[in-house]
Amino acid sequence: MPKPSLSQTFKDGPPSRNDKQMHNWLTAQERRFILWGLMERWPATRIGAALRVNEATVRRFRRRYWEDPGLILELGLYEMAGRAVSEEYRCLVCEEKVISTREVQRHVVSHFVVDELVNQHLPRRRKRGIKRSG
Repeated sequence: MPKPSLSQTFKDGPPSRNDKQMHNWLTAQERRFILWGLMERWPATRIGAALRVNEATVRRFRRRYWEDPGLILELGLYEMAGRAVSEEYRCLVCEEKVISTREVQRHVVSHFVVDELVNQHLPRRRKRGIKRSG
């Protein structure tokens, strides 16, 4: 079963915290909500009020991902959609399907970072060793 997009996930409201969780770290779902709220052009005050967290917490998370957009990839904003000919992924931000892991990572980060900066924040490709005979 496919995962819901961010819009589908948050159409009924933000993730909720009970009073005992008020001083806990942000969960991955709350971080996804912050990204969704910023995409919807919500101010940090509105996002913080919806999550029941301090506005400064929202601003701090936003600053962290601006400084290191690779953090966005840790939030699971894409999923594998198929492997017929090659690996196909679905973006959970816009629901677009993309071929290859590298391209879906680039696609997801580009929702939140200007295009010129996207490539420098993607995970480094592993270099394959060259066997020497001798």
